[in-house]
Amino acid sequence: MKKIKLILYLFLPLFGLAQNKVGLTGKIVDGQTRQPIHAATITLLHKDSSSAEQVISRPDGTFIVAGIPSSAVSIRVSVVGYQPFVQAIPAGQRAAGATVNMGTIRLKIASAQMQTVTVVATRNPLRTEIDRRVFNVTGSLASKGGTAQDALRQVPTLSVDASGNVSLRNGSPTILLDGKRTQLTLDQIPSDQIQSIEVMPNPSAKFDAQGNHGIVNIVLKKNRRPGFNGSATGVWSTLHETYEFLNLNAYKKKWNLTFNFMGHGHRNVSNTTTSLSDIASRTTTVQRGYSERTGPFHMFKAGADYFMDAHNSLSISGNVGFGSHPSTGTQTTDYRNASDGTDSTGLRTSYNSDRFVFTHSNFDYSHSFDKSGEKLTASAALETYHGTDGGRYDMSYFDKGGTVTGAPRQQLFDGLGDAHNLTLQTDYTDPLKDDRARFETGLKATLHGNHSYNDFQNAVGQSWIKDAAASYNYRYDDNTYAAYASYSDQVGKKFSYMAGLRLERYDYTGTLLDANSGFGFHQTGLYPSLYLTEKVGEDGDVHLNYSRRVNRPQWWQITPQTNYSNPQNPQSGNPDIRPENTNLFELAYNDKFGILTMNSTVYVKNTLDPIMSYNKPLSRDTLLSTFENGNSINTYGAELIFRLPVTKWWNATTNLNLFGTDINADNLSQGLSNSGVSWFAKLNSDMRLLKLYTFQVTGNYNAANVVAQGKVLASGGLDIAIRRDLLKNNAATLVLSLSDVFNTQQTRVDTYSQGLFFQESITKPETRVFKINFTYSFGKELDGQRHKANAESNG
Repeated sequence: MKKIKLILYLFLPLFGLAQNKVGLTGKIVDGQTRQPIHAATITLLHKDSSSAEQVISRPDGTFIVAGIPSSAVSIRVSVVGYQPFVQAIPAGQRAAGATVNMGTIRLKIASAQMQTVTVVATRNPLRTEIDRRVFNVTGSLASKGGTAQDALRQVPTLSVDASGNVSLRNGSPTILLDGKRTQLTLDQIPSDQIQSIEVMPNPSAKFDAQGNHGIVNIVLKKNRRPGFNGSATGVWSTLHETYEFLNLNAYKKKWNLTFNFMGHGHRNVSNTTTSLSDIASRTTTVQRGYSERTGPFHMFKAGADYFMDAHNSLSISGNVGFGSHPSTGTQTTDYRNASDGTDSTGLRTSYNSDRFVFTHSNFDYSHSFDKSGEKLTASAALETYHGTDGGRYDMSYFDKGGTVTGAPRQQLFDGLGDAHNLTLQTDYTDPLKDDRARFETGLKATLHGNHSYNDFQNAVGQSWIKDAAASYNYRYDDNTYAAYASYSDQVGKKFSYMAGLRLERYDYTGTLLDANSGFGFHQTGLYPSLYLTEKVGEDGDVHLNYSRRVNRPQWWQITPQTNYSNPQNPQSGNPDIRPENTNLFELAYNDKFGILTMNSTVYVKNTLDPIMSYNKPLSRDTLLSTFENGNSINTYGAELIFRLPVTKWWNATTNLNLFGTDINADNLSQGLSNSGVSWFAKLNSDMRLLKLYTFQVTGNYNAANVVAQGKVLASGGLDIAIRRDLLKNNAATLVLSLSDVFNTQQTRVDTYSQGLFFQESITKPETRVFKINFTYSFGKELDGQRHKANAESNG
């Protein structure tokens, strides 16, 4: 360990790490969640309660005062949404001439009472840190008994479309689970297990450089209440979906044990309509599809935390999930002539049966040094996936009179998929300048492999013949090796900064096994990040941020194999596609005006060689979808978040994002450029009435937005939920919710090429869903032991 520290300290002179004497230190955290509180105001008070000195807490909740005025006798800690905290400065430590350590200060949530309306005040759901915004979703009713998709819909700045796709500032962010990539889909993560959601449009060098649309990190709850406790939840919806959740936790002495179960009776219904018009012939092909996917899913998860001593802890966890999601579908295709009359019709029915099982195992080790805040962590995580897939397509054609023409076409397919993902990571943190500065560094390796196989066979007479054009046998490996370092410091009482640099080596190798042909690319890059923060007034702060990111093509974007599952819209990758690089800039101002809290940001994003969907007409009724690199995309916008306690019983949070987009892709087709202005708005409103009920409303609207070959049209929706606590000590909770009240959530994309084609595509899942959620919580402390020492050292 001494060798590790020696190597790290070799870099410290680069940052001018002089040591200065400190007068008073401490740390501010949330009293319930133990999460650090950034930008809390710490005031040293004279005996008459007047101010002698004032500083703010750092992103990790720590604070420092260089020299204590002789007349100061106490400190006061204040931050929006929490009760003020006042404590005397220990006279003994000051008299001894030592640095005064106030320890960990836990703030309580502010609360208020009315005669006919009871307010149970909640912490401000938005917390701003130097490199991210943290949204607490534990109070969200609409996500109760749901999945991570439902929880993300409650977060300002995030948009979740009708198909469950997440976007941040008009791009698809990288989704992490507790800071790590996961193969779990959002509908496999129970929302009741989510503590908070961290949104990072401009991630720091500590995180993977992959993904130029930011990071969304889902932070799970860490239940360390002494004793044995847990909860059971049952959910039913009008979509005929069911959920069952069981969460158990036992914490005694040095051990914390957890067990979680999730059961999901899955059902998904979707309707699609696609109209493709050929400009030259004036003919149109119209497809109408219906699909229904059902089946069970189960997941078991267990974990153990062992607090070996005051300096060392181990955590081991694992889960296994398995299920089957068979689907059925129909698709009708009308071929219309120039007079809009139907020449012929095609009818295709499909059946798909899949089974899958995945596992995840995780190991974490943490060592805290004698020096406060100095820490070394190491982790290893392994994920595996295995799935089988099979089904058939039946296609029939009819003339305009409805008579069958020709023999029906039949096709069978059978496939499998295997994947593994191994992540190894270590991080080291060292506080410097008596905890006013911080140095962080780390190493990470991610080793990912995937094998996908699908065999398609067409019926020819009484035989089945392999369709070589549709079949594929593909394997790829992509490995990333990274190292990073960052340094943060507080200069004076109001200015702080964090600078970081990340080095990544990326290797991708893909192989078409049947053809014995391979392709891939290798890339080494440097990715810097910089964050500057200036405290303004008592509650305000200004942030200036920069980061460089990369977006590497995914396997379906790079493999040359063509997917013919929809004969009128085949899809193919492009082995010549290149990664895209993005520079992101942000200027943010956050402040409080009376009872109104405001977070404002202006941002610019410049992307070179952007990867974009590109459509090529193969015939008058067939459009090939593939991927190409354009020249550039520039996005610039302004974002506002307002939180307003309208009354003592009603809080509202609004979010508005106005942005412009300039797309240059004339390297793909002459004059292929597009630009436009769009906006996104969201409202979250919650109120508590008559001491019994909590009511919540969430609404969002996405205006139309441009893409290279067209635009995505406007969409929006409204969700409502109401909660009632039941039984003694509110041990049970009943939540009724209705999503997409006006049934308006859908996705519509218009794609066109001047003089060639125009396509309109609409996807409308079943989104208006009524849900009943019942949760029962139970538990007691074992032997009355609180294990305060362990909770404080590890909380």
